[in-house]
Formats: sequence, C-alpha cells, structure tokens
Amino acid sequence: MNDADLPTWSHDLAQLFNASWAVLLPQSVSSRVDARLATLATLGDDGAPQARGVVLRAADPARCTVDVFTDAATQKCDEIMADPRAALTLWREDVLLQIRLRGTIDIIEGALAQEAWAGLSDRALPDYGVSPKPGTPITDADAYTRSADAARFAILRLTVETMDVVSLNRPTHTRAFYTRHDDWRGAWRAP
Repeated sequence: MNDADLPTWSHDLAQLFNASWAVLLPQSVSSRVDARLATLATLGDDGAPQARGVVLRAADPARCTVDVFTDAATQKCDEIMADPRAALTLWREDVLLQIRLRGTIDIIEGALAQEAWAGLSDRALPDYGVSPKPGTPITDADAYTRSADAARFAILRLTVETMDVVSLNRPTHTRAFYTRHDDWRGAWRAP
C-alpha cells in the first residue's frame, strides 16, 4: 500500500476527527462491531488506576459524549462519585484506529435513565441487579442471583475533554490530539 491507498482521513485533522466520531457512532445497543467493547479507566479509592471492559451504548458528537451502562452498585460508580475523571480506550481492527478519550463522567440514574432501561432486552435486564453486589466475595462461581432492578441501572456518560487518535494504516502511521478547549482543531503528534 502506498500513501495514495491510505484513507483520506488519516492525513487530514478535521477528517480524522470526524472519522473517529463515525467509529464511535455505530456503537448502539444492537451493534456488533469490535469497537463496541472498550476499556474504561477510573481512579480507585487508593489512587491507583482501575480498568475494566465496558460496552459502548451511545455516542453524541454534538455534545461530545459517550455512554456505557452499568449496575449502579459496582465499584466503578463509587470511584466515579469520588473522582469523576476517567479515560476510555477502544480499538477498531477493521479501520486500524485506536481512540483514547479522557474526560469526566456523570452517573445518570432514576427517571433520566428509564428510556434506556426500557430499550434493553429481557435477557440483559437481570445484569442490573446482581446480588450480592458486583465485586463481593462469594463462596463459589454460582453463589449469586440475577434479578432485574431498574433502581440499580445507571448510564455512565463521559463528557470528552481530549481525544487522542492513532491510525495504524500502512505505510505510515498518523496520530492526532484534539482538545475541547481548542474547539477540537487538533494537532499532529508523532505516532
């Protein structure tokens, strides 16, 4: 592959920014592409980073937000309440694109989360109401119950402040860094 074969967005800051949001946008509940799975990092109560896999459920480029769903009783919610700063990283193999997002998370619960709750499949509902609460030590692998509990459903909404995008397309890799305070103009960085 030569430079003429590269996606046009890999060498244009505005196009790369838009392509990155396009990669995030299809991450709806019904989407099955690999980038639907991401790694969310928060700060633990001891100040150490905590990372876990999450499923992207929505993205809104106009508001610069991405959503994941969780059981409100998880440790990550406690961590976010103590310090809302977080990072989310995802990789799209099909377009050779890594996107790293940093920002702050708002926890949306109750009436504001009910529309999303109503859109979940019957199979998914019991994931929000595990007893004992997620992370609690148990005596064996099956020593817990699952029961749908709308009061335990939460949306974690990351408001993006920075976006670090790396395109690993050959023969040249490209990397750009975007910030909200710079109106997302972006700047090239060495990959």
